[in-house]
Amino acid sequence: MTLRLQVPISLAGLEAAQDAAEAWAEGEGVPPQAALRLRLVIEELVANLVEHASWPGLPPGAAPPAARLECAREAGGLRLVLMDAAAPFDPIAAPQAAPPTLEDDRVGGLGLALVRRMSAELAYQSDPDGWNRTSLVLRIA
Repeated sequence: MTLRLQVPISLAGLEAAQDAAEAWAEGEGVPPQAALRLRLVIEELVANLVEHASWPGLPPGAAPPAARLECAREAGGLRLVLMDAAAPFDPIAAPQAAPPTLEDDRVGGLGLALVRRMSAELAYQSDPDGWNRTSLVLRIA
């Protein structure tokens, strides 16, 4: 079974998507560690939309269109597809964040690096209709 969700671009939408994906994974018999990785990747990708995305043509104060999230079980892994209507942003081409040091007091900035490390496959495309499509596979140990 494939999970398909509309995810409002908000912290509440993020939490609801994580909860739904974790429940779906449990129902699919996904091991708990893999379900937690799925939850973490959803957090990083959707939080980036909430915190950093820009929405061309969106009137001030208007809510951005909900993202579309799909999760499916594949042989040996979980496929996650996130589609959003934000300005194009390729997580693969984005520069790598410098690793933190003991003196570093910054918060955040390592989410994409985490997504890259956890993904067995990672792909991005910007569709002609204005939607970004980020697709990845998480291995199930």
